[in-house]
Amino acid sequence: MSGVPGILFTKTLRDLRRRLAQFAAIAVTVLVGVLLFVSSYEAYRNLATSYDRTYDRLHFADLTATGGAPEQTAAAARGTDGVTTVTTRTQQDLPLRIGADKLLGRVTGMPVGSQPAVNRVDVIRGRGLSASAPDGVLVEKHAADTFGLAPGDRLRAFDGTRWHTLIVRGVAVSPEYLWPARNRQEVLADPHSFAVVFAPERTARTLAGSDAAPQTLVRLSEEARDSGGAGAVAARLRAAGAFDVVERADQASNATLREDLKGFEQLALGFPVLFLAAAAIAAYVLITRMVLAERKVIATFLAAGAPRGAVVRHYLGHGLVAGTAGAVLGVVLGLFATSAVSHAYTDALGIPDTVVERRPLVMVVGLVFGLVVGVAGGLAPALSASRTAPAEAMRGDGGTLKPPGPWSRAVARARGLPVVGRLALRELTRSRRRTLATMTGTVLALVLVLASTGMITSMRSLMNTHFGEVQRQDATVTASPRAPDLTAKLRDLPRVAAVERVTTVPVTASAGEHSYATSLSGYRPDTRMHGFRTDGGGTRELPAAGVLAGKALAEKLEVRVGDTLRIHTPAGPPRSVRLAGLVDEPIGTALYGTRDTVEALTGAPAQIYQLVVDDGTGTAGRDEVRSAVSRIDGVVAYADSQALRHQVDTYLSLFWIFVGVMLVFGGVLALTVISVTMTVNVAERASELATLRAAGVSLRRIAGMLATENLTATVLAVPLGLLVGAAAAFESLRAFNSDMFSLELDLGWPTLLAAALAMPAASLLSQIPAVRMVRNLDVAKVVRERSQ
Repeated sequence: MSGVPGILFTKTLRDLRRRLAQFAAIAVTVLVGVLLFVSSYEAYRNLATSYDRTYDRLHFADLTATGGAPEQTAAAARGTDGVTTVTTRTQQDLPLRIGADKLLGRVTGMPVGSQPAVNRVDVIRGRGLSASAPDGVLVEKHAADTFGLAPGDRLRAFDGTRWHTLIVRGVAVSPEYLWPARNRQEVLADPHSFAVVFAPERTARTLAGSDAAPQTLVRLSEEARDSGGAGAVAARLRAAGAFDVVERADQASNATLREDLKGFEQLALGFPVLFLAAAAIAAYVLITRMVLAERKVIATFLAAGAPRGAVVRHYLGHGLVAGTAGAVLGVVLGLFATSAVSHAYTDALGIPDTVVERRPLVMVVGLVFGLVVGVAGGLAPALSASRTAPAEAMRGDGGTLKPPGPWSRAVARARGLPVVGRLALRELTRSRRRTLATMTGTVLALVLVLASTGMITSMRSLMNTHFGEVQRQDATVTASPRAPDLTAKLRDLPRVAAVERVTTVPVTASAGEHSYATSLSGYRPDTRMHGFRTDGGGTRELPAAGVLAGKALAEKLEVRVGDTLRIHTPAGPPRSVRLAGLVDEPIGTALYGTRDTVEALTGAPAQIYQLVVDDGTGTAGRDEVRSAVSRIDGVVAYADSQALRHQVDTYLSLFWIFVGVMLVFGGVLALTVISVTMTVNVAERASELATLRAAGVSLRRIAGMLATENLTATVLAVPLGLLVGAAAAFESLRAFNSDMFSLELDLGWPTLLAAALAMPAASLLSQIPAVRMVRNLDVAKVVRERSQ
């Protein structure tokens, strides 16, 4: 049959026109999946490249060592293979006063008249540092934006004895603070509680005083960086006297951004796969039903000598057309969306360099996704079509359904059910592929919905746990070392319900060759300002001797409860202390002990005060407390703990938008798969439905039968979908866990109930096109075709 290819091509075009809505639904699902993959994965890669571009351009340090004599540590680094640049500087956290705000900021030393060899800055407004202006400083961009600082403005820094006036010469972007994190314990903080100032090295040294721990910054060659040479350099630095060495990957700002990238990568790969899987299922259902409905046509072609390969290619082509069309459009739209998404992320995070690259391999993979969907959806039914026995098929289509099984017989005997209900329930097992496809689509949709919703609800739960069970204070006040006890003055302020004096010291904990920079806080044994949460969600008290540590510390230092830690402070020799227990905290990994224990370890006085403010105090009330506390003599810094809670939504605004879009797409995915299976169901059973219409069965009853069948399949899949969706959400959250964050899955029964109800709702919406098809059935035409 030389004309078979032309005939089959014409038939393909006719099939596409007749089932345009179903094929369009498959193509759109593929389009969404490929669009999500191309735009989000390209944006993820662009964001990583943008970070690296900024880091390379500004010579971001590969290693930052604290402590030791700077001449010795620098010399040790320079003598190590793979080191290209070494520099030293002074850095110290000091109280700052900016306008009416008092905060614990950071002063970092820089050379004047030139850029440092490592950790350069971009001066985006104003001028750089000058030897002729020793009190002139640069303010880091995030702080300048928060406090509205511009060149010519003034701020003050406290050296432990008196306040020094500094003049803003310019605003700078630093690779150390692309994300404004003080340290790994405070990656999220009240923006009014932290500011970085770059001062001439001599000025920074004067302000820091004798307590300052010098820093040595090291930059490696690309070969040494890629081959893991940082470890050897770190060992040399420690041997030379440095008590803490932070590699680039562990630097607070960089680590926070990389955690964001890790989650972004997961979303960029996981969610598109769900859409493409759903599209493959829909294509499989549609083409399978088409093959079963066209058994006589297939038999005619085969009996006339048509090659079986031609039949395979014909039905496989239906899936390839839908998959390829959706993939091509998805790639094209993804190319436009990539630039927008990349710029949106870098603008939101304040990344100075935005790199937008379009990688041909990603586009090719997107197209391949479409082809795979077409092949996966069309191959099995195409092979089934080619294996049809012509003689059997020509006898009719009665063999397309299996004889009644136990379920069908049980339903037939259920005389208490209406006839329409029995017909609907019977179809669940008579057409198992369609039922399985509907159930699978429901499961995939629930995976997408719960994975997205789980991130939102778990993040909310994290904030509630951190600020309700762990950090119970509303504000933290830092007093001058020479100030008298301010407890009574603070307690007498309006709106202040409780005050407690606390000792907090920045320290480095070490064990063996491992070290970890964190904070050590001392509380009263009966403190109400901090809760010490155990791994199981319970609480424990502070030990009389020894310290508690965040559970991630055990992994970082490779220690366990009962081992000994070395505690290094900027002033004084290191001390040893027993690790008495581990605590489970959502944000950060810190050390805790009683005030007596902490003061014995560090020699630091209790110059921190934590406050609890009256319930119901809103933003205006908190601002009043801040203002009143800042006016007290001896107060040098104030941090509003609750301001962080309100700031999180701002930091994560793009994340919420992305997750919200995923929720919408989850509903669309469920609606698409179920709609395709329903319309195919109607097309396949046209003769049966037409017979019912001819027998006088109302459209309403037929719609009820279809709805019952579809809803039953959907409801049966909901428990499995909830289970698989919860597991997917759990795995998604694990990607974010580190010493900086500890996320626990918290879906809650309202979320699960809403997701469970959303699937039947999508199923009901899919009845609309199905009912329209039944209403438009030409009963006479269907009966004539059936009788032939």
